[in-house]
Amino acid sequence: MRAKGPKANIAITTRKGGSPLHFMRILKYARPSFRYLYPGLFCIVIFAMTYSLNLLALLPVVKLMADDQSLPAWVDQTTCEKRMGFLLAHTEGKLTVVATKGKKSLPECIRDRDILVRVDGEPVEGWKTLRALSRLPAGAKVTLETRRPLEDAVHTCAVTLKPVAKTDELLRQVASVLPEETTTQAKMRTLFMVLGVILTITIIGGICRFFGEYLIAFVAGRTVVAIRRKMYDRVLKFPVSYFATRGVSDTISRFVQDSQDIYRGLNFVFAKSLREPLKAMFAFMVALFLDWRITLATIIIAPLAGLLIRKFGKMIRRANKGLLEGYGRMLSALESALNGIRVVKGYRMENYERKHLHAVDAHMLKQQMKIERTDALTGPAFELMGVIVASVGIVYFAAQMFANQMDFAYFATIAACMAGMFDPVRKMSSFYNRIQQANAAVDRVFEIIDLPIEEERKFAAAPLPPLADRIEFKNVRFTYAGTDRPALDGVNLVVRRGERIAFVGPNGSGKTTMLAMLMRFFEPDEGSVTFDGRNVRDFSIHSLRRQISLITQDTVIFADTIAHNIAYGDDRLLRRMVLRRRHPERFPSGADPDFQRIVSAATAAYADEFIREKPKGYDTDVGEHGAQLSGGQKQRIAIARAILRNAPIFIFDEATSQIDSESEQKIHDAVEKFLEGRTALIIAHRFSTILQADRIVVLDRGRIVDMGRHEELMERCRLYQTLYGSQILDDAKPGPVPVGTGA
Repeated sequence: MRAKGPKANIAITTRKGGSPLHFMRILKYARPSFRYLYPGLFCIVIFAMTYSLNLLALLPVVKLMADDQSLPAWVDQTTCEKRMGFLLAHTEGKLTVVATKGKKSLPECIRDRDILVRVDGEPVEGWKTLRALSRLPAGAKVTLETRRPLEDAVHTCAVTLKPVAKTDELLRQVASVLPEETTTQAKMRTLFMVLGVILTITIIGGICRFFGEYLIAFVAGRTVVAIRRKMYDRVLKFPVSYFATRGVSDTISRFVQDSQDIYRGLNFVFAKSLREPLKAMFAFMVALFLDWRITLATIIIAPLAGLLIRKFGKMIRRANKGLLEGYGRMLSALESALNGIRVVKGYRMENYERKHLHAVDAHMLKQQMKIERTDALTGPAFELMGVIVASVGIVYFAAQMFANQMDFAYFATIAACMAGMFDPVRKMSSFYNRIQQANAAVDRVFEIIDLPIEEERKFAAAPLPPLADRIEFKNVRFTYAGTDRPALDGVNLVVRRGERIAFVGPNGSGKTTMLAMLMRFFEPDEGSVTFDGRNVRDFSIHSLRRQISLITQDTVIFADTIAHNIAYGDDRLLRRMVLRRRHPERFPSGADPDFQRIVSAATAAYADEFIREKPKGYDTDVGEHGAQLSGGQKQRIAIARAILRNAPIFIFDEATSQIDSESEQKIHDAVEKFLEGRTALIIAHRFSTILQADRIVVLDRGRIVDMGRHEELMERCRLYQTLYGSQILDDAKPGPVPVGTGA
């Protein structure tokens, strides 16, 4: 019987506005990698600083190209202007007052365009005078003698010098290593030295960016691996009801596509969320250092940019969630079509499956185009905003330059700083879109992580003691989700220790569901399953299943070697084998007792004979779903796995549809030997299996309609007679069907 899902379905819901909370939870998984994250972030900070330093280095380059002054002279002049409170023009050795700096007024004794004649009685000698003034102590009073244009009279004015700013002192020390001459050769040497500094800064920034982005990518990768490991842990502990109702394709999509989106989002969070704002901030600091009025531009653009980023981000998040759900549907449709390819071709349904996949792809394309449309709109919108604000700023600063309140070098550098600020802001718009894509994936991943697992139903439960007397089903009722008819409707059955019970009944009668209750793949809606009078729900699932060997009707073979498939029956043995394969040097040479156990189990299951014929024997890789094996070979390996486990209880859902008569006989012999002294519950499809059972339980529509030995049931149970005639003797010669009294 194929399970359709439990009544108590596990719902997956998304909390509104939960993404930021979920994204913060990721830091728990990133914390073990913080030792790599911190140096990575430090490297990103250094890179952002080198970005702004290169912008600042533009100023001396432009100054050198545009003026006849040497850089040391320009630094001394700038220092003097700040200390005296007004600007000076240095032309052919003359110093002329040209404007006030900022909003401060000129001293009353000095007017615009006055020419400095003497300073403290000494004739003005251009740069030498400026250098002397820049080195006077703070608070020093100097006497300035000026001559106004078209006048011969000399005016005297006393000016108190302000302290030298620390930044100006630093600039002066740096400029002291540059040539002081203004010849072409000196300027070229200066240019080479400045460009050399820029190149050095760029190399340092590039190295820091490489290590920063690599370390952050490493942290993001380790974080996603940690999240996936947590998902592995949770998913493998989900009750079977989860997979019965939801399938596996959507879950696989969350492992693959969603985790990849999280990886990209973490890279953006740890790298661009720090790098781009820091670049903008340091560029802003450079501009602020040059002229505080640059703040007006950022004040204008910041609120509008924030609103646009938020609006676009919400659109991206909704569309990406739909896209990720589409990936799950696509995987489900593709898996169904490829796994059933023989049926698809046999019934000529290629066109139907193609159209079905095309419809899923069309939905995904629609969601993808929503993302791309929003993403494509984001860049131009921010570029337009940036150009408008930059244009306003450039017009303002150009007016300042034309009014002689700012020279060309400052204007060019501030314009570069504005570009340096707006470019990171433009990139940050894309960053927020990527974060919203990651948020949609984070929601879906944590939906999986937050679902309850089997063991949470009875936390820290005691281990179930070994079966001593009997297993009992007491009035067990269970209904699958989405159906009205119970799969089990008041089932009562006692199974004695060492007894062999066969279950028969038409499809959908409840045979597989009943044994699933014993394994606690599902929980009863009513009633209980007990071991020696103890309810199995009061004990740990691990201790219950450790007492059971299971062979399912759809024989499960993993994409691994034959030896590992058999060793799957003993987790400790399998771990040792994996460790031996990875680190053979840790194990002594000679006979391998673990391998001998596998061979013994395979021999008991009549599997050793065909395994030896394989090119690599027990190391043969069987392929996906055991594609390299026949149906009978698969089941014999599954029986070998159960023999290796050596559990006292055996559940066998007999599969015979792909087994030839020779394999069937060997499987029968292997099972017969293995069942000696064990409690066995067998869903039987073959006459030979039923005859060997101590009791046969007949089920129909979720109820036990009769039980007994073969001869008894043939006398009194009409349903058993029908099953005997139509299923059990299907491969035998036609003959009269015995008629009994009916059930």
